[in-house]
Amino acid sequence: MGSKGNKRHVKRLNTPKNMPIEKKAAKYFYNTRAGPHPKRNSIPLGSLLRDVLKVVDTHNEARKILNMRKILVDGIIRTDSRFPVGLMDVVEIPDLEKTYRILPKWKKGLVPYELEKNESSFKLCRIENKSIVKNGNIQLNLHDGRNIHIPVKDPKKPKEDIYKTMGVLKIKIPSQEIVDYYPLKENSPILVMRGKNLGMNGIVTKIEKRYGPNASIVTIKTPQEETHETAYAYSFVVGKIKPAIKLE
Repeated sequence: MGSKGNKRHVKRLNTPKNMPIEKKAAKYFYNTRAGPHPKRNSIPLGSLLRDVLKVVDTHNEARKILNMRKILVDGIIRTDSRFPVGLMDVVEIPDLEKTYRILPKWKKGLVPYELEKNESSFKLCRIENKSIVKNGNIQLNLHDGRNIHIPVKDPKKPKEDIYKTMGVLKIKIPSQEIVDYYPLKENSPILVMRGKNLGMNGIVTKIEKRYGPNASIVTIKTPQEETHETAYAYSFVVGKIKPAIKLE
């Protein structure tokens, strides 16, 4: 398991800081498989079950419950213990009648928040980029690796092109039907998804656009009436006026 060429496991001390596990509990840890979320911003599904939710005690028990098709991520059955679970993913354990959303928590990293039934049927996805595809239709590429196509009736006057990069879609899972759209603008509720303020949430009071890929700044006011700045690229809109999801 600990050989140099073995990529199924990594040393716990080398895991990303935002992974909420005991670094010294054991020597080795699941190595996240390539998937919808980058390794540095995700938790292996087997570890989520064993080390975070603690619904199983061992790796073998995690593999068993997954092989029995007992776990769903975003409404889809997952059987791979190394499958990367990341920001905004909805993890369901039907046998326990438990559903969780993965969110960043201040100084804790990515953690599961238990959901009420009315929150488990949708997720929020940030638009990372967009492109024009065949027949002038629009493709939205989202933060969790999924793509959504927007049909356009008239490519010369695409009235359907209302979605902007950095905006967030509220979609049904697993169908991907768009329920709502939240643009990033002043007075929007946001969640900080990366950086030193990971997990902080509040209302946008100012957006300062600067030159450079990571130079733009967003100023937010927290529920504690504190003012903080975060990188524009770290901002994740979570609603229009109020958050559409439970943040704490």
